[in-house]
Parts: sequence; structure tokens; C-alpha cells
Amino acid sequence: MTKKRKKYLVTTILFTLTMLGVVHGQNDINKQIISINLESNILSENRNILIHLPDNYENSNLAYPVMYRLDGDDTLLRKTASTISKLSGENGNVPEMIIVAIENTKRSRDMWPTHTMYYPESQPLGSKDFIDFIEKELIPHIESNYRTNENRIIVGQSLSAVFTLHAFLTKPYLFNSYIASSGAFPDCEPFFQELSNKAFQQADKYENKKLFITHGLKDELDPDGKVHKQMIDFSKSLKNNLGNKVSCEYFFYENEGHVPKNSLHDGLKFLYKSKNKE
Repeated sequence: MTKKRKKYLVTTILFTLTMLGVVHGQNDINKQIISINLESNILSENRNILIHLPDNYENSNLAYPVMYRLDGDDTLLRKTASTISKLSGENGNVPEMIIVAIENTKRSRDMWPTHTMYYPESQPLGSKDFIDFIEKELIPHIESNYRTNENRIIVGQSLSAVFTLHAFLTKPYLFNSYIASSGAFPDCEPFFQELSNKAFQQADKYENKKLFITHGLKDELDPDGKVHKQMIDFSKSLKNNLGNKVSCEYFFYENEGHVPKNSLHDGLKFLYKSKNKE
């Protein structure tokens, strides 16, 4: 057999094994995905929810943390499951968890907490109803149908990161941890400053809460660095006013743009940097 022929065969075998691994991995993820249609009285609409269960969920009696992912869809769910699986296998600090991906219907309506130049007064604000839906309908459904512990994480990106920061300041009891990828106060910094001042007066409610915010310095939506400064000031203000009650980190990437790709990976490492599992 010629060297060229051997090289061809080795390449073919490696490619085939790789593809089999990919297909096997996809099938494993498929088996763990549940799609439900949740009727919401608060929103007066049905919401499609995708749920990914840990690999060994059916064969264990464990209770799991729950991650609620905004802007949810099938692709985002798979990427999230892959990231958690990778981190869980690295050193065991990041636990397996149930992932709840909330698909959008009217994204801007649900995410904006206030009117801005990007969301005019002619449009209805729906963030209060949306957070009420999560608190009073979605979370009770998840916790009554799946084995969950008391650890809840919410993750948003871009506009849904604005919603995540709003939830942190107005509903600190609802989640243990908040990850805001490309968090910002677009044309609404005074609104968030007022919310922050109110939150600082209730510092005890932030005991043991964790907040991780990311930003890319090459973000095309922040050419003048205004958002970068906002998040620096906000994180400093949190630490100055809430002290050790809250763990907050603002992490920026020099060569990343909008919604840095490693935000979830680095966020989870921050949340679980302690050797003590939650």
C-alpha cells in the first residue's frame, strides 16, 4: 500500500469516528430536551419553553440548580448544555444543571423596562409582566415538575442582559446568580441609577448574590466606549454600596465584539470558583 493510500485511509477513518462522535453527542442532547407550551394568564399568550435535563437525571435522585436562559432557542440551548458539560467535567466545581430556555415572542416588549430612543413610548412596556410570568408561572412549573434545588441562575445577552440587570435590581430574591452578557443601560442610565439607589437601601436582600457582567471592547454598538464606562461605574457602585454582601465582577474582552463568545463559560467559572459545590 502506498503512503498516499495509507494517509487517505487514516484521514477517512478519523473523519468517520469524529462524525460518529458528533452524531452520538447530538443524540444524547436530543434525548434530554423537552419542549413544553406553557399557557400564561399573565402574558395572555402561550410561551414555548425548551428544557434540557442533565445526562444522568433519570437515573439519579439528585436535585439540580436551574439556569433560566433568555432569548432561548434550540441552538442556544445546545451551546449552553455543551458549555456546562465541559465545565462539569473539568474539575467538578460547576455542577450539572437543568437548563430552561425561554423562547421569544415579542422580545422588545418583554425586555425593555423603560422607554428609550430605541423603544418609543408608543410601544407597550412588558418587562414587569414578563418577570411576573417567570416568577409566578414558569418557576413554579419547573420546580413542581423537576427535581430542583434552591439555586437559580438567570442569563441574558444584549437586550435580555438589560432585562437581567433590571431583574437583579428589582427582584434580588428571585435568583441566586445573574449573568449579563453585553450588559448596558442604553439611553436609560438615569433610570437604572434610580433603581440602583433604591436597591442600595435594601442591602440585606443582596446577601450572597452573584452578578457577572461582560463586555467586548470592540463592540460595534459601543464605538465611543460609553457602555464600557457605564459598567465600570455600575460595578464599582455595587461594591461600594453593597460591600461583601454581593459578589460582582465586570469582565471585558479586548478583542471581542457584541456578546462575547466566552461570557457563559467565564460567568460559570466565576459563580463556582469556590471549591464548595452549590
